[in-house]
Amino acid sequence: MTHSSFTRTDSKNRKIFYQKWIPEPPWSGMIALVHGLGEHSGRYGHMAEYFGRHGLGIVAVDTYGHGQTEGKHGHADSMESYMDQISDLLKIAKDEAPGKPVFLYGHSMGGNLVLNYLFRHKPVISGVIASAPAVRPGFSPSKLLLAIGRIGRMIAPSLTQPNSLDLNNLSHDAEVIEKYKSDPLVHNQVSGVVGLGIIEWGEWLLANAHQATVPLLIMHGSEDQLTHYETSKEFASQLSGDVTFKTWEGFYHEIHNEPEKQQVFDYTLDWIREHS
Repeated sequence: MTHSSFTRTDSKNRKIFYQKWIPEPPWSGMIALVHGLGEHSGRYGHMAEYFGRHGLGIVAVDTYGHGQTEGKHGHADSMESYMDQISDLLKIAKDEAPGKPVFLYGHSMGGNLVLNYLFRHKPVISGVIASAPAVRPGFSPSKLLLAIGRIGRMIAPSLTQPNSLDLNNLSHDAEVIEKYKSDPLVHNQVSGVVGLGIIEWGEWLLANAHQATVPLLIMHGSEDQLTHYETSKEFASQLSGDVTFKTWEGFYHEIHNEPEKQQVFDYTLDWIREHS
């Protein structure tokens, strides 16, 4: 498998960071990956290695406010700017694998974003996978922090504050948590534009998403305290189309980083193969 990184410049002349992992030929398709809040695309190398062994490439982006993409940590101009990034990401994936199946995958905040992209933009792709999507938070955000976020969004949009995530709920694997804490590209900042935007766009999904126009897989750990498992289950149940909801019993937030992650990868691969 070949791993490489590259940047592209957006309309405001900011450098957007991408990574791709391409397996040895012959290979069968691409996954376009969107990471979660506060993290970055580099945390998915082990997942890319797994899918690469099974003939699937991955291309991933560091979204605005994250990783090695240029800009202030935790902030984006708007939620719509993330939709533009996903459009560019899918174009890269399709150009990399002409004629091959392309799947859009998002975790946590990324899960919220790919679901919104699916129901707002109706992309022509082979399927969407949402891992622990942030349709609703798994905890009650502080009223004070929400108030600061609302005021900040109006008068100082780029103002950021800590995201209040309990890192102990990332995974049952203590090594995953320690690596997260020591990762220089991980941060805990979020602006009102992004933090409130995630909450509001999650509520939009619950009120407006109905027909899934491409196959959709939603997966969630039942013991996740960072994003709300029951809301994901409720959301999936209200959708029509080819929709699969998978419970990972007892798992925490990062199902792809649990000790049993091999089961998650195997299940996801089987679903992808069924829909290729």
